[in-house]
Amino acid sequence: MRAASNVIPAVKTVVRIAIVVATLGGLTACASIPKRAWANGEAMTSSRAYREVMSGNTSFQVHRKLQSSLDPRQLNYREVQYPAFGRWW
Repeated sequence: MRAASNVIPAVKTVVRIAIVVATLGGLTACASIPKRAWANGEAMTSSRAYREVMSGNTSFQVHRKLQSSLDPRQLNYREVQYPAFGRWW
């Protein structure tokens, strides 16, 4: 009976440590910014429409220009050519 009572606090301690490690791992994933997101932000801030909006111009035309400049398919996109049939072995 005495051995079983010593196991329960040890299991609780291990579970708490695992929860702390998992939480810290999750927080580090939130803190990292992917290169593509960083490049999209840089491309947006360098546009003329962004500078106009930040200087106070709130016209629909400027907002449309800003929205059209945020196309993720065109920002920082490079097409990579892959061979049709590479070496399989």
